[in-house]
Amino acid sequence: MNLTSILQVIFVNYYCVLIWMIIKVESASSNKQYLDRLRAVDAHIPDNDNINDINFHTGSRPSPSDELPIPPLHENPDRAFDPSPQDLDYKANRKMLGKKFDRNFMQVVKPLEHIFHPDGMLNIRFRKGRPKGRRPEFIKDFGHKITFGDDIVKKLGVDKRTKKLMQKYLWNYTHCPLMYKWKDLGIRFWPRWIKEGSCYKGRSCSIPPGMQCKTKSSKPLTLLRWHCKDWNTDRKCKWIEIQYPIITECACSC
Repeated sequence: MNLTSILQVIFVNYYCVLIWMIIKVESASSNKQYLDRLRAVDAHIPDNDNINDINFHTGSRPSPSDELPIPPLHENPDRAFDPSPQDLDYKANRKMLGKKFDRNFMQVVKPLEHIFHPDGMLNIRFRKGRPKGRRPEFIKDFGHKITFGDDIVKKLGVDKRTKKLMQKYLWNYTHCPLMYKWKDLGIRFWPRWIKEGSCYKGRSCSIPPGMQCKTKSSKPLTLLRWHCKDWNTDRKCKWIEIQYPIITECACSC
């Protein structure tokens, strides 16, 4: 075999290996391409690993953080990445959301409630002097006899009316109401105003003190997020759906 033949064999082998590597890289990158573009929704990724930041995962839905409500997002201040007036067309965006538009928790313009109550309002509903809703089991059992193994403490020695008053007071004391406040998410969300819940932190909710009102349940709001394919050069942007979690119920907890 002469030198020319040897060089041809080496070149063919090198070419095959190169093609194989390109195929592997493209295959691996194609699985991540869409996710990477969605992660670019956040104009700026903070250096710290704050658990309160929204994290995008496996699609266009942000994962709820361990603590709600969600703090303000870090945004690219460059207004070139903002939606245009045409992109903010009410009819078109309303059609995109369809039945997912919840007028009780989202508004396009600043709500009157936010103007009159900028710090929010407590959502407390009472019925016959106690919180509206199902009576907690520990309230129902209050006043019954207490057992410590073989030892038994007699039940509360008061009349029925007094017992009900004590149960009602304990129920009110341990109740955790929601504080609702309208929040402006900015022009890169549609609708930009959402009604966000938070748990009341004015005092301890337990006897003896120590426990606090914390999130018991939440639900996602479906919003439109202005998403740009590339925040640096290629400004091909469009609306995408995301899930934004809000608190719906609080409970007394450690």
